Amino acid sequence: MTEFDGIVIGAGHNGLTLAAYLTRAGLRVAVVEKNAHAGGGCTTAEPILPGYRCNLHSNFYMGFRHSPLVGDLELHRFGFSYIDPPVQQAAAFRDGTCIVIHKDIERTCRSLARFSRRDADTFRYLHDRYGVQMRPLLTSLQYNAPLAPEELAGRLSGPQGAEMLAHSRHDLFGVIRRYFEDERVISLFSSYMHVVTAENQPGAGMLFPLLFSNVTGFALPVGGSSAFTAALQRVVDYGGGVVATGSEVREIVTRGGRATGVRLADGSELTARHFVASGIDATTTMHLTGADHFPVDVRRKLDSWHWGSHSLVTLHLALRDAPTYRAAAFDPDIARAFNIFFGMDDIAQVEQCFADCAANRFPRTLMGNGACNSKLDPTYAPHGGHSAFWWPFAPYELDPAGDPSWEAGRKHYTGRLLSIWREYADNLTDGNVLGSHLFTPEDVERLNTNMVRGAVRMGAYIPGQLGINRPHPLLSGTRTPVTGLYLCGSSTGNGGGINGAPGYIAANAIIDDLALAAPWTRVPAPEWAA
Repeated sequence: MTEFDGIVIGAGHNGLTLAAYLTRAGLRVAVVEKNAHAGGGCTTAEPILPGYRCNLHSNFYMGFRHSPLVGDLELHRFGFSYIDPPVQQAAAFRDGTCIVIHKDIERTCRSLARFSRRDADTFRYLHDRYGVQMRPLLTSLQYNAPLAPEELAGRLSGPQGAEMLAHSRHDLFGVIRRYFEDERVISLFSSYMHVVTAENQPGAGMLFPLLFSNVTGFALPVGGSSAFTAALQRVVDYGGGVVATGSEVREIVTRGGRATGVRLADGSELTARHFVASGIDATTTMHLTGADHFPVDVRRKLDSWHWGSHSLVTLHLALRDAPTYRAAAFDPDIARAFNIFFGMDDIAQVEQCFADCAANRFPRTLMGNGACNSKLDPTYAPHGGHSAFWWPFAPYELDPAGDPSWEAGRKHYTGRLLSIWREYADNLTDGNVLGSHLFTPEDVERLNTNMVRGAVRMGAYIPGQLGINRPHPLLSGTRTPVTGLYLCGSSTGNGGGINGAPGYIAANAIIDDLALAAPWTRVPAPEWAA
């Protein structure tokens, strides 16, 4: 079978989301994936010991309960569920104190008030503003094609809309300093903003409302992140689609200015009657199609795509007992927290970490976040055992003048990360640690070649790569200059993270272009009136 209504390149969660929606609309879709398994950034493996499951990329499903995918695609019927932890996040500090973020806003504010009453009141205000009042608007912005700045400003009328847009005048650290006063509170939220590979550039403050709206919205996929894409694949199979792994696309075939199929590495060709959609990065998509199909300014932008100044290095541990944090003496609720930050005590250390990453130096301040998933979901480890990880920020490549390469220094770097973790968790002894696995920025790229230079979200979040500029105003709505060719990957507008927005937006665009009726209720267009 070589002829389909449409072909999707890449079986990551966005490509599978698009395919799942379009099979629901009655189209026969083929998804072709280079790797031997589907999933992309939703990969779960057992690299240490049998039964100790590690999410190698995505783990914290930010704001996932607001995604239309779960209901539209009835993912519960296809084996997907998630846990919404009551204690969402925490930050542990070297002086033995900690901040704990609960689903319960009152408990969160009590935790913050131990450091600053003003910061607790600010958190309450911001949570009410962006986590409650403007949450429907933020969801609409995420699941509709990005708007040009002037159109966005026109739709966000009134003082609250103006307040939200005013964040674009600041960099990320400037916004955090504007709102909060205590150094530990500032360091927590500064670190949190960078988890999505945002960079501290002027204008990046525009990310703050959406990111803050999700600060109490982290979820854990039951059974591993791969359970999400496995469920999407089942939706595609149920709708008569095909997911073909081990199938590398070497060319997007065009005839008469229209995308008509793909040519695979083995020389075979698959034909698409109506569309080809790419879930991989926009730069590779352009070159698979032929750069001459794209205007010069698009080519220039995609060929100079900023993948990011930092990546992540992850230490996975197989444990007898879950980590116990010394800060539990200050606040016992840290023992129940899902996402835990540590390594930084003030904003100067945060800034130093990212300066080292930009200089290709192993960070003098190792800081980041992690979790012990098996405490929430026992399927992540064998009975009685635990699986935990910590992913500090790190550069993709290391300057050989100062540091050994990731591969040559794998044992050394494993020891460095574990030694820092032990400063906070007092039971990570040799007797408790059954085994470890270091997943480096180079490993990120090896597993997913479109995560170039360890770019876990397929491109940094900087003003020139946000909204309508992601990846370019001509492409951000998922359509391209080539008729029938669409983008649906994380380097597209609203992309990055596990939310399915690019796949969802592309599905709606294709349905419109084919004049088909959508068997789902669309997320409303963004609108805010005072």
